[in-house]
Amino acid sequence: MAQHRVIAGRYELTSPIGRGAMGQVWTGYDQRLDRRIAVKLLPASKLVGTEDPDTLTKRFVRESRLTAKVEHPSVPAVHDAGSDGDDLFLVMQLVEGTDLGDLIAEQGPLSVSWAAVIAAQIASVFASAHGTSLVHRDLKPRNVRIASSGAVKVLDFGIAAALESNATKLTRTHDTLGTPAYMAPEQAMSGTATPHSDLYSLGCVLHEMLSGQQVFTAPLPLAVMHKHLEEPPEPLRQCGVEVPEPLEKLVLDLLAKNPEDRPADAHEVYQRLFSFLPKPEETAPAAREGDPTAPYRHPLAPRSATRHSFPETAGPEPAAVSTERAEARIREDQERAYELVDEGRFTQAAELLRSLLADRSLHDRLTEARRLKVRQNLATFHFLGSDYRAALTEYTALITDLEKQPGASDETILDCRFMAASCRVELGEHAAAITELRELLRQYRHLLPQQHERLFELRTQLATLLSHTGEVDEARELLQEVLDAHGSVEAEPYVAQAEQLLRRLDRFGQ
Repeated sequence: MAQHRVIAGRYELTSPIGRGAMGQVWTGYDQRLDRRIAVKLLPASKLVGTEDPDTLTKRFVRESRLTAKVEHPSVPAVHDAGSDGDDLFLVMQLVEGTDLGDLIAEQGPLSVSWAAVIAAQIASVFASAHGTSLVHRDLKPRNVRIASSGAVKVLDFGIAAALESNATKLTRTHDTLGTPAYMAPEQAMSGTATPHSDLYSLGCVLHEMLSGQQVFTAPLPLAVMHKHLEEPPEPLRQCGVEVPEPLEKLVLDLLAKNPEDRPADAHEVYQRLFSFLPKPEETAPAAREGDPTAPYRHPLAPRSATRHSFPETAGPEPAAVSTERAEARIREDQERAYELVDEGRFTQAAELLRSLLADRSLHDRLTEARRLKVRQNLATFHFLGSDYRAALTEYTALITDLEKQPGASDETILDCRFMAASCRVELGEHAAAITELRELLRQYRHLLPQQHERLFELRTQLATLLSHTGEVDEARELLQEVLDAHGSVEAEPYVAQAEQLLRRLDRFGQ
């Protein structure tokens, strides 16, 4: 397996996910905290090829400080920043979800409610950022992501510039940071952006969400910028887009050539969008994944506990892989996963196995029996990493598939059921856990020797739950069975627990 680069002795880079003017963005892992991250990296080669490397270095260091100042739930958190060798890095929260640009490309024009809630959340971000003297400078659909919860995330505040009069302006002469299709006229002319420039960009994005088309298009970027400077935008309803007149008016106001003719600030934009936002509903949440109206219809609603395990992905057949290479990949990935577990990096170990299972080029070598074994390890890694909901989802699916698999042993199936019940215990689903543990105890007694460690573990766990629910007599009976095996090597780890629980029951008169 190829060795991944580790930044600052801690942040492991796994795969690139984007490239921009300031460098690359990678997915990675924080080895210390066992969590997934995004890392923005400026390679040394970028510095070497710049006329003034010191200017670019200062810009990058400053961007990390300014980005960290934006405290808003719709802005990815900044975890760390610094240098590694000749490279500079910015460690951020990894945001997974749907790119707004992809959403528009796939669905075409969005509904009024979807466009309004996305624009409102962006306006809320701008209100917070502008309040700390930051501008985004490069808002566009590619810098907006819709999470599975429906929350909107505004990405790449990294090129923001300080607005304070004493801030050093690092953008060089004739360097215009931004994207022509979404750039305010004054920004295109002078390279200087203000909060009103961000509002113009928001108008461009809102127009595109409602119409499915950019405000202005042309073969060359310079021609697009000229249209932003000189041509009035066509009203949405004249384009055949059915939108309420006040919403059309807001878009036109945001796209005013003169910054002074635009809304006063992002607060005003939010207020003018408010009447188009969905109202809270009393019914239980039933929104599909990635519905941006969900946070408004069901404020702070808990996310669904359901997760999907290994969906089949459509697409062209993968390139053929030799048997030797496939076997080497399977062996190396599993060995690496065990190494990660030994280091306490359970999240990364689980992701490695998930990637292995999802690789269609390996399906011929990963027979169903082998896949089931890898999936069992995946569920176990989730459990060891205290991600009990993910572990329960994996174990539940695994049990169903094992029961269909010829030759799957009864003990393996029971072990998965026991682990699933243990997940329910950790998740507080005690009633379901008790029902399952009782049935497991009955079946294990017929399958395993009476001195098997699993029987003592199960009795102790079930007795603990029963003591919580007031079923004390049954709990005492199970604990006594553990104590009766005192001296047995298999029972010894559980005898002390049984004695402690019995003393607690006696203390409370139970």
